[in-house]
Amino acid sequence: MAAVDVGIRSEMTPEEAWKLASDLHRFSEWMTIFGGWKGDVPEEIGEGTEVASLIKVKGFRNVIHWRVIRYEEPTAIAMTGKGRGGVRIDLTMRVDEVDGGSRFGLNATLRGGLLNGPVGRFVAHLMESDVRDSIENLARLGGAPEGR
Repeated sequence: MAAVDVGIRSEMTPEEAWKLASDLHRFSEWMTIFGGWKGDVPEEIGEGTEVASLIKVKGFRNVIHWRVIRYEEPTAIAMTGKGRGGVRIDLTMRVDEVDGGSRFGLNATLRGGLLNGPVGRFVAHLMESDVRDSIENLARLGGAPEGR
């Protein structure tokens, strides 16, 4: 098992940040590992929502079948995903109110198949820069980031 946990501040209000982070139709604008949706994307999401997407990490591609397991508007979305080769990804996005804006947090845990052990830690290391770039892109969509 391997984990990546990054966060960044934004000048956006928590409401603006939540609206942006929870909009599945805008994932391609900020998530660098996102390769597109596979099938219809629901207009609204909640616990139990299911959707599939292509994930790209340093040339490796996998279709992940996601299920929303926690939806706490306006602060958190947690999803669990399954892909080829026994790959499992747990993803949690948070929006927290901070002085003068908001903080985006993104935590990804990878496990299953080859991701258990040293290979998983290597993939997590590769993903960390992609996840950090993604969260910075998200913060920039609503204004310049104020720091990590």
